[in-house]
Amino acid sequence: MGSQPMDIAIFGAGIAGLMAAITLGKQGHSCRLYERSREAHDAGMGFILMPEAILYLHSLGVNLSGEFSGIPLHRYLCRNAQGEVLYEEVIPKGSRSFRRRDLMAALVNALPADSPIIFNSELEWLDFGDGGRISAAILRSGTRVTAELFIAADGTRSRAREVLFPDWPTRSAQVIEVVGLARCSETLRWAGNNLNKFHSPDGGLAVGVLPVDKEHVVWFVQVDTARFAPPPAKEGNALSWYALVRKLTRGWAHPAPHLLAMTDPDQIHIWRPIDADVVPYFHQQNLVLAGDAAHPFSPFTSQGVASAIADAVALADALETWTKSVNGHLAKALANYSKERHQQCEQYLVQGRELAQKFLAPISETECWLPLAT
Repeated sequence: MGSQPMDIAIFGAGIAGLMAAITLGKQGHSCRLYERSREAHDAGMGFILMPEAILYLHSLGVNLSGEFSGIPLHRYLCRNAQGEVLYEEVIPKGSRSFRRRDLMAALVNALPADSPIIFNSELEWLDFGDGGRISAAILRSGTRVTAELFIAADGTRSRAREVLFPDWPTRSAQVIEVVGLARCSETLRWAGNNLNKFHSPDGGLAVGVLPVDKEHVVWFVQVDTARFAPPPAKEGNALSWYALVRKLTRGWAHPAPHLLAMTDPDQIHIWRPIDADVVPYFHQQNLVLAGDAAHPFSPFTSQGVASAIADAVALADALETWTKSVNGHLAKALANYSKERHQQCEQYLVQGRELAQKFLAPISETECWLPLAT
């Protein structure tokens, strides 16, 4: 019977890791978070949360009011490069956009007091003991971390997933996303409560504009790297990508070129997704994968953050059932979590690939779609 609180090590203090610490901390477990970066980061800039994910957060005491309240979203407008609306669709009621920094701050505020975040602590290796159990995790610094349960929430290029599945095929996605944040009251008035996306008529290139708070909009440029040659590898930094997307969208309708021009190029983020099938399972003995470490999705799904939240809730539910069972077994509880989440993630993977193919095709009034997997 697993009735005693566990000592849990969580690798990655992004949304999946923070959510796991919050949900499991509420059950009395002791969680430590190990984050590879030297400080909190704002990569990704902003995102959309569907109503179910927001309800999960509220139920866990995550405060999304005031400065952390985001923007209610009403409609999606698909436009051509000249700004003409080709297609409109209502976004599911209750959906909101958030600045990543705001949600991260709200999650950190909701952490149990005894759940420290230890920065500059990158996972390097996992030591396996009898029966495939993890006996210790090794950080890049050489520090050995022991725990009863290890949660890998270490992102798209997860070291833990690589150790579990060293030969699992992955490749760089064909579409790269360049993301920036701009403070522009004029664009906020223009955007209102809507997600706008401008498309090249031939497909393979688009600019999205998403309001994320009362002062800022996030812009993102999606580029088909098979059609538009990316900067050479040795020059493939943020500055060269910034120059490329400005060149590709020169002459497009307002406010796209204006937003790119007013953004500090040192503050943009290059999102290099991977394309890989979902791994066969999300756990092994006392190790579990969560968030992008378990299932790196295409950015076209807009489901990465919501799925990280759902992972943490499902994991906590599975462990709660285990602790209340007379004949409970940790590995069985984690297997239940893995099975539940795997089914949903397979659907999102398929939808993400379908949306990517639509993006690559020419755009028209009859070939538009809501860029959300549901």
